[in-house]
Amino acid sequence: MNDTYGHEVGDMALQQFAVTLKSALREIDILGRMGGEEFAVLLPDTSLEDAFLSAERVREVIANTTFEKMGKTLSVTTSIGVASQLEDMSGIDELLSNADSALYQAKNGGHNRVVKFENI
Repeated sequence: MNDTYGHEVGDMALQQFAVTLKSALREIDILGRMGGEEFAVLLPDTSLEDAFLSAERVREVIANTTFEKMGKTLSVTTSIGVASQLEDMSGIDELLSNADSALYQAKNGGHNRVVKFENI
């Protein structure tokens, strides 16, 4: 967005993304911006499979949301990495690292997709 339409439109897209994302989550879910265009969502009391299904719903909502700017209808897509907290994890940093690994698998797999972190 920034390269094609400028930073103002890129910022607007991020704001729209955050609003759309928040509207697709439950009240108990925790949304945070990690930086740039990366967000993290913590889904308390949610299995990995349920988190994957929730992420897939969010991905679809984001992909089907448009906004108007500069006389054009614009949309964004999202790649999502999903991970589950395991008993032997050292903390939140490891959980986020696993989700980040899955995120990059989603991006490398063609974007606009959800990938679960599989601890092999």
